[in-house]
Amino acid sequence: MQSNELSQIIAKRRSIKPALMDPARAIPQELWEQLFEAANWAPTHGLTEPWRFDVFAGDKRQLVADALQASYKSVTPEAEFRPEKFEKMGKNPFLANSVVIVSMHLAEGSKIPEVEEAEAVACAVQNLHLLASELGLGVFWSSPAVSYSSAFEEALELGDKQKCLGMLYVGWPREGLEWPVSKRGNAMDKVTFR
Repeated sequence: MQSNELSQIIAKRRSIKPALMDPARAIPQELWEQLFEAANWAPTHGLTEPWRFDVFAGDKRQLVADALQASYKSVTPEAEFRPEKFEKMGKNPFLANSVVIVSMHLAEGSKIPEVEEAEAVACAVQNLHLLASELGLGVFWSSPAVSYSSAFEEALELGDKQKCLGMLYVGWPREGLEWPVSKRGNAMDKVTFR
């Protein structure tokens, strides 16, 4: 692969919202394996490989919807509770073919700072997202406040040593969807050489 090809793949990556995905079109197992293999090559201090992914597809998406709604209900003060937001949390998981819970595994007695483990997970997600975009799959990383709650983690039985870092909605874009184009400011405006 030429460096300009890799640059094009990086520039092509876009967040595709779940409402723009085809929830009925399945993702073949071999593509999932490719995506998670790409994620697995993220940098990891101390080779702790802290990324964990739980895939919910088909009827299992109801578990995510229920966990989102129950967590929202338990952590939101009554005065701030919004019925339309509660309802949306119950519907969103069904807009994409699959919902992937992204979590960070904290190894017992590890000397690696938690922030570095979160950064490693973010790199794994970026690897997955880049490959998914190149394959034509839509991905949207969602991290509503309730996804960081212990209520959400418990509802999905993530385990004592796992900390949720959000959800990836994954699916094929709806037929006819034009792949989004974006722009960035000048890269060198954000760089200082010292």
